[in-house]
Amino acid sequence: MHRVPILFALVAAATGPAAAQATFDITFDPSADVLQPAERAAVATHLREAGRRWSQALGATAPVTIAIRVAIADVPTANGASAATAFVGVFGGRDTFEQGAAHKLRTGVDVNGADADGIVTFGLNYLRNELWFDPDPVLRIAPVPANRTDAFSVALHELGHVLAYNGWADLTTGQPPATYWSTFDRWMMPGAPTLFAGPAATQAWGVAPDLTTGNNTHWANPVLRTGRPAAVPAPVRWAGGAPVPIAACGLPMSIDAPPSADAVLRGAGGLIDQLMNGVVFYRGTRYDLSALDRAVLADVGLLRERIFAGDFEPDR
Repeated sequence: MHRVPILFALVAAATGPAAAQATFDITFDPSADVLQPAERAAVATHLREAGRRWSQALGATAPVTIAIRVAIADVPTANGASAATAFVGVFGGRDTFEQGAAHKLRTGVDVNGADADGIVTFGLNYLRNELWFDPDPVLRIAPVPANRTDAFSVALHELGHVLAYNGWADLTTGQPPATYWSTFDRWMMPGAPTLFAGPAATQAWGVAPDLTTGNNTHWANPVLRTGRPAAVPAPVRWAGGAPVPIAACGLPMSIDAPPSADAVLRGAGGLIDQLMNGVVFYRGTRYDLSALDRAVLADVGLLRERIFAGDFEPDR
């Protein structure tokens, strides 16, 4: 494993008397040896700034270091997941598990020791021939080329899966396993499409937002295009008595942005414009955290920790 010296301090948004500090430590898996130094630096810079933005949204309450390992694999786009999960209680008759990186941010407890807390994987062709790396991902003012996908948006998206948007529910039906689920699965209303019924998300969106059929740790479904075929789910692996997150992001493929008159392609209600949408990433477009993302953080317990002591029901 190759470590790059990009430890950085993040001052999270204050939710109490003092702001908390989170530190993200980025490492590179041996599979990333194919990357040039400039490519490594760009990936690291984008992930650290993406982590800072998620940390601000989270308002973590204790100093903590989150280790993210970057890998290269034969995948069409990119994916991300925590490396482990933490048991947080029995809710709705099921053992309930929180993403390991989120648990570490919330409690300071590292559920998998010296191993990385999260893994972000890129396809090499996608990284080199599709992504555009912002010269200043902090400011984000340079125009995104119309023929490229914004790499910073991808970094934000994958860290969303590392922290919250993940689980083991059936990708098409939204039905969770019989005996366990994730804090994200807990709010799924199985159906066609599956809805996310978290109270905070429902309030933020106005109705329970729909999840992508076949890719249901994401928002939205296509309006004019055919539905997304469901990926074949990988068997759930267990480690230390807890189910391991599945890195099955299914980051949507990129297409050129439609003209403004073609707004129907963007889907009813604008879910397809969300950072965590599972339908398409438009080239030449920046995505960012939204009120809906912050609401999900509340629904999974990262902003409302008391829900773990109240049958996983947030404060009303």
